[in-house]
Amino acid sequence: MASNQKLNCWQFMGCGRGVGAQSPCPAAVDKICDGVNGGANAGRVCWCVAGTFCFGRTQGDFAQKMDVCFECEFFERVKEEEGPRFQLLKLAEGVLDVSGLHARISHLEALMRIREDVHSHFDLEQALKDITAQAKRVTNARRSLVFLVRGDPPELRGEFAMRGERVEVAMPMDENSSVGFCALHNRTVNLRDAYEKQQTVAGQPRFNTQFDQRCRCKTESLLAVPIRDSHERVIGVITAANSSKGFFSSDDQWFLQEYATEVALAIEKSRFLEQSLFAARLTSIGETAAGLSHCIKNIAHALRGSAFVIKRGIELNHMGNVKAAWEILDRHVEKLAELSLDILAFDPDRALEAETASLNETVNHVVKLLTEEAETRTIKLETNLGRGLDKCWFDPRVVYRCLINLIINAFDACFPQAGTVTVSTARTEDGEVMIAVSDTGKGMDERKKAEVFKLFKTTKAKHGFGIGLPTVMDLVKKHNGRIELESAPGKGSTFAIFIPDSTVQS
Repeated sequence: MASNQKLNCWQFMGCGRGVGAQSPCPAAVDKICDGVNGGANAGRVCWCVAGTFCFGRTQGDFAQKMDVCFECEFFERVKEEEGPRFQLLKLAEGVLDVSGLHARISHLEALMRIREDVHSHFDLEQALKDITAQAKRVTNARRSLVFLVRGDPPELRGEFAMRGERVEVAMPMDENSSVGFCALHNRTVNLRDAYEKQQTVAGQPRFNTQFDQRCRCKTESLLAVPIRDSHERVIGVITAANSSKGFFSSDDQWFLQEYATEVALAIEKSRFLEQSLFAARLTSIGETAAGLSHCIKNIAHALRGSAFVIKRGIELNHMGNVKAAWEILDRHVEKLAELSLDILAFDPDRALEAETASLNETVNHVVKLLTEEAETRTIKLETNLGRGLDKCWFDPRVVYRCLINLIINAFDACFPQAGTVTVSTARTEDGEVMIAVSDTGKGMDERKKAEVFKLFKTTKAKHGFGIGLPTVMDLVKKHNGRIELESAPGKGSTFAIFIPDSTVQS
């Protein structure tokens, strides 16, 4: 065979898994890369195709196998043969002009924003909605769904809206569907024509038409990417279907893989918080500690996320990412230690321990503690502190916990739009000390206002135990004080705590 003949990888390796083989290599069927470096399908850019079979074993994705590929004799041969025309990766698929390039940049910016959005709240259902909505937009797909591994035996379950109704779909983790194949083999599936192959072929996915029949739709092109946890175990699949281009490019595949990582982070965060909330409900330290749980949840997510980035950075030798994540990890470990001391020191049966202290200093301490979370949520946290409050008679720990509960609830009320939360202090004309927390959030109607202080009632949809505000009420009563609420739909809310003059010394 002439030395200058352009060979595809399966020809060079002699593996027998080329185009037309009974069990072809993924590079042999990747039509998106057809023609790159003069090869058939991805035959001469095989290093960027996940799941290729080389050196007697199935390889991972580009990041996992690039060290092996860059030492491969075939890789060196393609580089030498192509010279200045050599393409390392198939990037910017379909970008033909400046406007296309600008669109691709906007997609990258959107990916960065979704990370900030997902990190700023704790609702997994909302996180998945945000991620799939953006994945659909970025890949120009007609729909995007997330299927999560659930049950015993495990199966893939997803949920989506169809004509205003919620539809649940379950798929087994087997080779009888492309989504099941993706999860079973931990491998990305990219089908240009979902109905092209209806017979199961060894090593190749097939599209299960029952999904279309049930959902009364037609799937043409399909991209499915496995969602992996930090141990590389498949915990779900994210899909995009029916590209406006007629196929999903390698760029689309890269973006969906990035969104799969964001889903994995959101799931790990949700699981950890569920465990934390369950433990908090059973703990003997009392309901007041729940006021600090929001801070702990935020810190726990930062620790988990930082650890995930550090692990990935070490694996991929991205030491810059490791250094940045380590600084975040170190800062939040210190914050967690401070909060732990506050929690462990709390005794639910402890009598009020009032002392002469500065009310404004206590307020500033809480505000400083929550400033970082406010910035993460794009919320402006302000203070408006009155005079003559340097020597007040109150229990600093009780007021501290009340403020944490009220400020975190104010943050939640501002979601999903950015807003302003203001903490005010003053001495009233009646000699009372007043502490108020105001927000510019969505506000409450009369029914929600009536329920807001009932134990285990909550104005937050589908998450939270609702014990924060009742705890505030209980702690205010220990000061023989009272709490007032002013709120209206669309006009925000103000919770004001009043401590009577019998507990105040000037």
